[in-house]
Amino acid sequence: MTYLLSSTSVLIIFFGIVNLVRMTIFLIGSDIYILRKHLARNKKPKYYPTISVIVPAYNEVKSIVSSVSSVLNNSYPQEKVEIIVVNDGSTDKTEQVIKDFTLSRRAQNVTIVSQENKGKAHALNNAIKNFATGELIMCLDADSYLAKHALLRAITYFENKKIVAVASNVKIAKSEGILNLIQMFEYIICYQMKKAQTVYNIEYIIGGIGSMFRRNLLEEIGFYDTDTVTEDIDLTMKILRFGNKNVRFVYGSDVIAYTQSVFSLPDLIRQRHRWKWGRYQTFLKNKDMFFSKEEKHTKVFSWFYLPFALYCDLAFFFEPLILSYMLYLIIGYKDILTLILAVCVITFYMSMSILAEETVSLKDKIRLITLTPFMYFLFYLLSYVEYVALIKSFIKLKDLDKSLLLNISSWNPISRKGLLIAQTDVE
Repeated sequence: MTYLLSSTSVLIIFFGIVNLVRMTIFLIGSDIYILRKHLARNKKPKYYPTISVIVPAYNEVKSIVSSVSSVLNNSYPQEKVEIIVVNDGSTDKTEQVIKDFTLSRRAQNVTIVSQENKGKAHALNNAIKNFATGELIMCLDADSYLAKHALLRAITYFENKKIVAVASNVKIAKSEGILNLIQMFEYIICYQMKKAQTVYNIEYIIGGIGSMFRRNLLEEIGFYDTDTVTEDIDLTMKILRFGNKNVRFVYGSDVIAYTQSVFSLPDLIRQRHRWKWGRYQTFLKNKDMFFSKEEKHTKVFSWFYLPFALYCDLAFFFEPLILSYMLYLIIGYKDILTLILAVCVITFYMSMSILAEETVSLKDKIRLITLTPFMYFLFYLLSYVEYVALIKSFIKLKDLDKSLLLNISSWNPISRKGLLIAQTDVE
C-alpha cells in the first residue's frame, strides 16, 4: 500500500510538472500569436479569389438551411462564391428542404448534388473533383454556420504563398444544458492552444468546420482518403507528408464558425471515440513522420509534438488513479489545500484563455470567468467521456491496421436540436 501511494505521488508530480510546462509554453505561444495579429490588424485583402464552399450533408434537415444561409449572407462578394451542397443519401427531407430554400432565395450560386450514401470523404471528393471551380475550397459541416465576415478574413491568410490551409475559430452555438456549457469552455480553451500551434508550426489538425484549402494542393495530393473515420485529420497529415517547412497550416482566430454542441453523454462518447480512433488510424498511416529525420519536417513537430500527442493519451490513462489518490488525500487527511491549489491552477489557466479570446465580448468574458472555478468540477464529466472513448479505442487497437483495409468513412450522426443563427453570432 505504501509503495502504491509513493508511486502514485511520483506520477502526480511528474504529470503535474509536464502539464504546467505545457500550459506555460502554450500561453506564451498564444500571446505571441495575439501580438503578431495585433500588428497586422485591419489588413485588407489585396485580391479576392473565387471560393467554393462545400457543405456535405447526411440527415441534416434541422440545420442545413442555417448553414447555407450563413454563406449566402457573408460579406464576401457573392459573385466570387459558389456553394455546393452534397446530399449523401439522406433518408430525411434534407434535399427537399435545401431545394425549397434556394428556390425561395433565388440563389444562383448554390448547386445541390445528390449521391448514394458513401460517407463524408466521398461527398467532399465528389464536390471538389466534379463541381467546384474555386481557387480556394472551404469545407463547412451542415450542422455549422459561418460568422458574417468569415470568408473575407480567411482569404487574407493566403496572400502568404507558403500557407496552404487555414483552420477556423470554431465556437459552440449557445444552447441550454450543462453539456453545452462544458463544450463552450472546452472549445475556447482548445482553440487558444491552436494559436500556439501556429506560432510553433506544429499544427496537424485542420478541422472540418470552416477549414479552407488551396484547390491546387488538394488536386496534387489526390484529395481526401476514404479509409479513416476522421477525414479532416487524415487530410492534414496527408499534406504534411510534403513537410511542414515547405508548406504552412495556420489558425485564423478571426475566421469564426459556429457549431452545435452534443446534447447527450452517449452521443458525446461516440463522437470522442470517433475522433480518437480516427487519429490513431491516421497516425498509423503516417508513422514514418514520428521522429522523422527528413529535412522537410521540423524536429519540434516530428520529434516532440507528434509523440507528445500519444504521451497525452497514455498519461490520461492514469487519470482515475490520480483522481482516487487526490480524493484519498482530501478525505483521509483533510488535505483541502491540494484541492484548492488544483482549482486555482485550472481557474487561472481557463481565465487566461478566456481573456486572450479577442472575439468574445467583455461582458461575456466576465460571465465566463466567474464560472471558471466551477468548471474544474464540471470538466470531470468531460474527462469521463474522454476516458470511456480512450478505453474503447485501446481495446480495439489490435484491429487498427485491419480497420484501414475496410475503407470505411461513414457518418456518425448524433441527435440535433436544430440550428438557429443568433444575430450576435454573425457580426
